[in-house]
Amino acid sequence: MAITTNRTTIEGIDQEYPVAGQDNDSQGFRDNFSAIRGSLLQVETDLQDLENTTVKTDTDNDFNGNVIRDASLENVTEEVNVIAGVDSQIDINFTNGHYQSIQVVGNVTLRFALWPETNKVGKIRILIRADGNNRTVNWTTEAGGTIKYGPNFPTPFEVTSAVDPIVLDFWTDDGGQVVYADYVGQFTT
Repeated sequence: MAITTNRTTIEGIDQEYPVAGQDNDSQGFRDNFSAIRGSLLQVETDLQDLENTTVKTDTDNDFNGNVIRDASLENVTEEVNVIAGVDSQIDINFTNGHYQSIQVVGNVTLRFALWPETNKVGKIRILIRADGNNRTVNWTTEAGGTIKYGPNFPTPFEVTSAVDPIVLDFWTDDGGQVVYADYVGQFTT
């Protein structure tokens, strides 16, 4: 909204009109009403833009890949994606979150999918348990990518405990063409 320096005209609204004590031309009233209507329509457009494009504190926000810079985070958590009862091949999608808890109830293949684009780092931490039986897990990635395992990564990868989880980290910076795998360890009581 354009405001003049003398504050008498806002987007064509003459704030000094009508002039008290004199006969005022009806065209001035029509002009002012038209300017008021135009200003209100612009305010409506601006408010709708704010409603559609600003961060809200009472709903989820999607930043559509925009960068958040120079931020200080405090008291921030991550969602847990729980996948229970896995007995065949499933996709582990990056878009489902950075922390995924998986229970396998059969020998399975877990395939990584939907990584972020090249030159963006995508990380997934997996907490994996079995159903109390020995279960073999094979790892793969979409589009024929390669998984490079760290020096402590067990081969073959077997999960036995329903209570003591194994924690693993996976990450990529090239859209999943090369996925790095790190065995963090099995956590026991």
